[in-house]
Amino acid sequence: MSLQKTLGFILKREELRETSLILTVYTRDFGKVRLVSKGVRSPEQRFISAYELFALDEMLFYEKKRKDFYLLSQCELVNFFPKIRNSLERLTYATYFIELLDSVTAPGDVNHRLYELLGDSLELLSGTASPKRVARIFEIKLLSVLGMMPRLLRCVACDKKPEAQKARFSFRLGGVLCWSCRGEDRAAGPILTGTVNFISHIESMPFERIRHVKVSKRVGGEVESLLRSFITYHLDIRPRSADFMSKVGV
Repeated sequence: MSLQKTLGFILKREELRETSLILTVYTRDFGKVRLVSKGVRSPEQRFISAYELFALDEMLFYEKKRKDFYLLSQCELVNFFPKIRNSLERLTYATYFIELLDSVTAPGDVNHRLYELLGDSLELLSGTASPKRVARIFEIKLLSVLGMMPRLLRCVACDKKPEAQKARFSFRLGGVLCWSCRGEDRAAGPILTGTVNFISHIESMPFERIRHVKVSKRVGGEVESLLRSFITYHLDIRPRSADFMSKVGV
């Protein structure tokens, strides 16, 4: 039974018996793992901020599995992201990020780009950037890493570049249709040129430059609706936090 050391974000926590926790963690070196932390809920262990959702921790755990769990030996807090936790809106979006990541990853699949994406997005959310814009950035980058980005610059049917203001977006076909091919999906609806440009720019832009990107209210609203619907349609997931956002209007 060997001891392993890594960094990881808490995606989920579940109570186990009276004093222990089961933690779902997305780690830098081992992908998503489930860890049992014994005794952390006992009266003597009052300070457990390292075990809060989306906290970044340095962890020591035993690599050998017992069933589908690892045994957590030590957990030290690296970043609690306090500025996020002081805002209900930012807290809700951070929860949305980890629920999405948990839904699209399998245990043990290591992906450094996903690990860095979550860390970069939480750092950006901790600043002054609009939470809605950070969420759109996270969604676009997530789809890109997963290889599931909608095709926006070329028609999905004929491969031609759609004429501005005449493109239609097809959720079923996964991208835009030019005016001549709009009959390929009668349910396809219009898409703003600004929406195409924003999503395409965010996908290709390095994360360190993204914080300066701005978007109009009209385009921002369409990008939000398109990405939420696309994720629901193609990934078949709708995080609980997304429903909460709709109810409270954040």
